[in-house]
Amino acid sequence: MRELRLPRRTAAVATHQGRHDDLDLTYGAVGAFAARNDLRSQNLVEEVYLVGPRDTDRPKRWRTLVT
Repeated sequence: MRELRLPRRTAAVATHQGRHDDLDLTYGAVGAFAARNDLRSQNLVEEVYLVGPRDTDRPKRWRTLVT
C-alpha cells in the first residue's frame, strides 16, 4: 500500500485495467458520469499509473487511475 495525494477537489475517478490502447473508453465513462452528475472540470484531467509497463510486461496487470 502507498499513499496517493491529489489536490483537494471533487472528482470522478475510474481505474482502467489492462492495455492503454482503449484508455479512451475509460475517459469516456468518467466524462459521462461527470456530465450525468453535473460535475464541472477544473481543467485538471490526469492519469495516475499505479502499475504499468515499467512495472510489468504483463498488460493484464496494468492499472491506471483516470480522474
